[in-house]
Amino acid sequence: MGIMKKIIKLLVSMAVLFSFSFSSIEAQQPDYDRKGFDVASTDNLDFKIGLHTVGRLQYLTQSDVRIRSGEEWVTPSKNLHGMQTSFANIEFMVTIGDDDIDFFFDGLLATQRHPSQWWGNNGYMYIRQIPGNSFLTRINPLLEHIDIKAGNFFANFGEHQFTRTINGDAHRNPLIGNPVVAPLGSEPGMEIYHNGNGYGLMVGGGIGAPEQDFQDARNYSFRAKAWLDLIDNVYLSGSFYNVNHDDGVNRGSNLFRRERHGSSYGAVWNLNNDNSGAGEGPGQVRPGVGRDLTAWEINAIFTPFDGNKISAYYGQGEDAGPNPNHFGESGNEKWSYYSVEIKQFLGNDFYLAGRYSNINYSEFLSSDNSGDVNRIQAGFGAFITENILLKAEYVYQAASGFNEGTTGVATSVDVGMNPKFQGVVLELAVSF
Repeated sequence: MGIMKKIIKLLVSMAVLFSFSFSSIEAQQPDYDRKGFDVASTDNLDFKIGLHTVGRLQYLTQSDVRIRSGEEWVTPSKNLHGMQTSFANIEFMVTIGDDDIDFFFDGLLATQRHPSQWWGNNGYMYIRQIPGNSFLTRINPLLEHIDIKAGNFFANFGEHQFTRTINGDAHRNPLIGNPVVAPLGSEPGMEIYHNGNGYGLMVGGGIGAPEQDFQDARNYSFRAKAWLDLIDNVYLSGSFYNVNHDDGVNRGSNLFRRERHGSSYGAVWNLNNDNSGAGEGPGQVRPGVGRDLTAWEINAIFTPFDGNKISAYYGQGEDAGPNPNHFGESGNEKWSYYSVEIKQFLGNDFYLAGRYSNINYSEFLSSDNSGDVNRIQAGFGAFITENILLKAEYVYQAASGFNEGTTGVATSVDVGMNPKFQGVVLELAVSF
């Protein structure tokens, strides 16, 4: 633990030093603003396609790891060296009118859990006003104050959909891996936005599950968010999410559970996609099955100097229901989580970045089982072109404090053995 604190102190010191030593008015370019290729356009319609893909080379080692597979404990390989499967996303967007209505759909062409299958992801419409002579133009006075988003999409909880790697879409993330916990869950629903001068508000709801679900035991989810950007270079937001399904519902919210969208560390803390059910989200902590989930999170993003960015968030959640990995066990989960990240550009095309993230379980299924999982990341990025980003990262992760035999915190790994992994990863990300 002393080594971790020294590394964190070194990262902070380096970022502060570089903040004073380097500055450029264009240092934050290129911004993450991928709009895709123009495919077709008419007087009132624009059609675009976007593509994101990544390839990675890793040199990782893990220790004190054992995995529950059926009724047995399996010890996986310690050395995890080589090239990962390439992952990709494809996006389609149609805009009607003068930026009046957006229709968006994207698919995951290959994922960590299913590297040879295409999975649907988001599909929604975002309405700013009704164009043309439609009979619905009578609601345009209302739409001067609100926007409406409806369909199947990521719940607007925290800033994760704007800042983390989402499968093959990696430009938004300054490092290769995501924080150890980065909530990102999709479900059919609707959100209503009010964008004011220096502030914004959102309220929304959904079915509380990632796909259609007509069980009587299912209840609706509720979410809300507020954000402030009144002060230059300071952005603050707060988010809330709640769903409470009745006993007997088969599937709950995936707000903390859907890691199909990307873990960047292949095969760590799992059984390497061998159909055991332990191949999703290698190394990620995925709390809560979402049967009875309440969570909140606050975010802060600062840009104190040209080319410098400091991001932090803190959240808490609690859930009642079965063990996410073994439904034969049930109980309460209570956790808090946070992340601190620093990014510093050295000129227009090269930057350094560091992050520390942690999740603390005050209770996992029983009142006498608690523990932590923390992750340290340090690396750099270099824009070869505006669309091609090369990254390198060192990562260290460890669990501590849990009772021996505890599975379900990070898939089937026994976090009570105090498992660890560390090493370096190289990534080439292409985004259009």
